[in-house]
Amino acid sequence: MTVTLTAVATCTAGTAWVVSRTPEKPGLRQPVSRRVLFERAGSLTALVQQFAAVLLASVWSERDLDQLACGVDVAGRKLPSKGWMALRRLGWTVVVPAGVRVPDRVLRAAEEQAARALRLVVHRRAVAAAIVASWPADPAGAPRTIGCCCLLLVLSLGELTLSPLE
Repeated sequence: MTVTLTAVATCTAGTAWVVSRTPEKPGLRQPVSRRVLFERAGSLTALVQQFAAVLLASVWSERDLDQLACGVDVAGRKLPSKGWMALRRLGWTVVVPAGVRVPDRVLRAAEEQAARALRLVVHRRAVAAAIVASWPADPAGAPRTIGCCCLLLVLSLGELTLSPLE
């Protein structure tokens, strides 16, 4: 049996096409070099990280984390599994500075990044609460295990902090 593969589209590695819009030539397609493509992707990544950091800072509170942890919005509906949709349902959205136009795809990327970080914090907070709840009332008199000693060391050094920058 012979299988023939046919390419249905041409592909040029490392080249992207952009559509420039000028009054003289609207919709002119131009190739962009790899260097320019990397610069633009880097700038876009930095912008998404900046938006996500601002959004995280705006909802970084016990009340908001509790609201996310319960898994329902204010109307009692289950939150969507997609992070950006869940944040929008809760009314937590990226605020774009005045005069700046940003595609919704970029805003969704920033909201998804923030949602994943918030859900991770909710999970870490639950794990930390479970560890503290199971901790012996008198740690000095409790039998010492390697895991117990390691956890005591980490807690005493303050390395189990939950910050939005992790």
